[in-house]
Amino acid sequence: MINQENGIFAAVCPLDCPDTCGLLLHKEDGKIVKVAGNPDHPITKGAICNKVRNMTERVYHPERLQYPMKRVGAKGEGKFERISWDEAIGEITEKFTALSETHGPESILPYSFYGNMGILGVDGMDRRFFNALGASVLEQTICNSAGNTGWKYTMGANRGTLPEDTEHADLILVWGGNIVSTNMHQVVLAEKARKKGAQIVVIDVHRNRTAQWGTGLFRYTLAQIARWRWD
Repeated sequence: MINQENGIFAAVCPLDCPDTCGLLLHKEDGKIVKVAGNPDHPITKGAICNKVRNMTERVYHPERLQYPMKRVGAKGEGKFERISWDEAIGEITEKFTALSETHGPESILPYSFYGNMGILGVDGMDRRFFNALGASVLEQTICNSAGNTGWKYTMGANRGTLPEDTEHADLILVWGGNIVSTNMHQVVLAEKARKKGAQIVVIDVHRNRTAQWGTGLFRYTLAQIARWRWD
């Protein structure tokens, strides 16, 4: 159905976000002209962020990178020229081969993270490729290793509760997360709990939107936290 040129088609957001929002893609003459939330999604219920709402501008932007580009100037000059896919793959192969022969394949350090949750970008072909190459193995992440480690130390395992259970909570602790800006649908569920009498405590060094959200909210700085007694 998605190959049809005209109509409204159900989809889900591919970006690296916990919500995986339900989307409705509006197409005209084979081109996406509008991205809207899907009100039939049981959790996101039609609400989507502005980043995705304006996705058509990103997809069809004239400056969107679509081909391999090779730097031809000094770093920082922003000078690039378009090359073919064969040229790009050939140059990468040449450099990887030279590094492996001179310093060993472990000298190649793969570094990537989600950004786009597509099948090729998440635990897909890149992991298999670098494993076969013999490259160094590491946590390919830029943001969540510290959080995951802290959670496992505190809770014993990397698991949590169902989002739907949030509205039944008596206490919600938001520690170092600006969820009003980054996890909008969790906030909707937390707001239901707050209206039932739940207390929402925010611990953060920033006075962000989450730290200003709702009544019965507490804001703490690191200096204040340091004075607490964890008995």
